[in-house]
Amino acid sequence: MQKSFGSTLRLVFVSSLSAFLMGACSSEAENPSEPTLATPSGDPDALREDTVEQKDEGSVAVASDGDEATTLCGAKETPVFSCTVRGGKIASVCLAKGGDGEFAQYRFGRPNAAPELVWPTDGNGQIEWASVPYSGGGEAQLSFAIGDVRYVVYSKVVRTNFTAGEPNNPAMTDGVMVLRSNKIAANLACDGSALQPINIDAAQAHLAEANDLFTYDTP
Repeated sequence: MQKSFGSTLRLVFVSSLSAFLMGACSSEAENPSEPTLATPSGDPDALREDTVEQKDEGSVAVASDGDEATTLCGAKETPVFSCTVRGGKIASVCLAKGGDGEFAQYRFGRPNAAPELVWPTDGNGQIEWASVPYSGGGEAQLSFAIGDVRYVVYSKVVRTNFTAGEPNNPAMTDGVMVLRSNKIAANLACDGSALQPINIDAAQAHLAEANDLFTYDTP
């Protein structure tokens, strides 16, 4: 059942991203930059201590599947993105409630515990989003910066088979890349469980759009 649910979510992402890109980016080159595989470096726990000083010590309600949370978004919040990464931690972008309405908020930490990082803590901060088409797929990214550290959430679909008459065999990757001074500090890849890839409709409706991807170094 979990595999079927995850596949359905991925199909929704692929369909919505493809529809958006075809409508908004049909005149752009199919692949403006060939992505370079990023080698994961650093450790999530080290990142927590070394690169992030701004934290929210308050608790955030989590939605649970059985006894363990699968997202850091509240049961009544709309998830823009969510997945588990190495070490069993969760990265989520949720539409939180603020004084002026909903705003996108990034949360990172262990399930059923107060997040280690919450940004922004109110509607004054802004997470941006961007997208680009690839041959047979595309990529969407969400991003924000704290000082010289930039967080880039990504959902990516790339065609791997170009033989005429055969399936495209798309490769799909999701995760969170952490950049310090524009250099890769860590790449936290989603492990596939309880994956909710970037919700294009929610991003388009609630986030400011950037002109280009924040990095082309996603795997």
